[in-house]
Amino acid sequence: MNESKVALIEQVCSRVNMRKTWNLVLPLLVLFAVTPAFAKRQMSNSEITAKLQDKLYHAKVFQHGQVQVAFENGVATLTGTVDSLGAKNDAARAVGKVDNVTQLVDTINVRAEDMTTRQIVQQARHEILTYPYYTIFDNLVLRPEGDKLIVSGQVTDPFKKTDIGNFLSHVKGVAELQNDLEVLPVSNFDDQLRVRIARAIYRDPYFVAYGTQANPPIHIVVNNGNVTLEGVVNNQVDRVKAETAARFAGTFFSLTDNLRVERG
Repeated sequence: MNESKVALIEQVCSRVNMRKTWNLVLPLLVLFAVTPAFAKRQMSNSEITAKLQDKLYHAKVFQHGQVQVAFENGVATLTGTVDSLGAKNDAARAVGKVDNVTQLVDTINVRAEDMTTRQIVQQARHEILTYPYYTIFDNLVLRPEGDKLIVSGQVTDPFKKTDIGNFLSHVKGVAELQNDLEVLPVSNFDDQLRVRIARAIYRDPYFVAYGTQANPPIHIVVNNGNVTLEGVVNNQVDRVKAETAARFAGTFFSLTDNLRVERG
């Protein structure tokens, strides 16, 4: 074999060995390059506690009472007192957002000694009447049992039940909330019937004083073609006229008149 062929063979062998070596070294280089990105420094309990306190601050929990949080071995413990169930829930949600928390112990008490049952109901009613999605096609009933508030009735959309439950839980003095609201079924027939009855009542000149109110007091609940009139009127004559208008407004399966006379 001449010298040129020998040199060529040696060159090829050298390149093969280099490739083999590189194939062995490359994974190690990638491993060393990636490892620092995943090797996070573990936070101490005090650092995580400070992070939890920051979450509570941004959730505005401290505006509603005194809340303390402790952290150890993945367990966050909440203690203290707040003025509403909503504030208690806000604290739990805020702490639960921290990745280091694997378990939550919530011993927060709800107490507002300066609120009477009557004041709780008044504030709850105010919140309902200022809720922008509460219409004449919804009907809400509040029943207090001490610091427990029960809300029942009907709403036309699922998000309303969620929203109402949320803001009522934040009413000062509410330690427990029972949300028994019924979400009415989706129905084009019911929607058309609602509009017809509303027009029959509120476009009648006799009821102009009712229709111009910020929150018209006659509510029209329609459930699968069954109509219920809810709310308050001034006298028995108005009650009868509202029912008569509803009866001639459209075709339905049944009509129940639950209108209450406020005076007279």
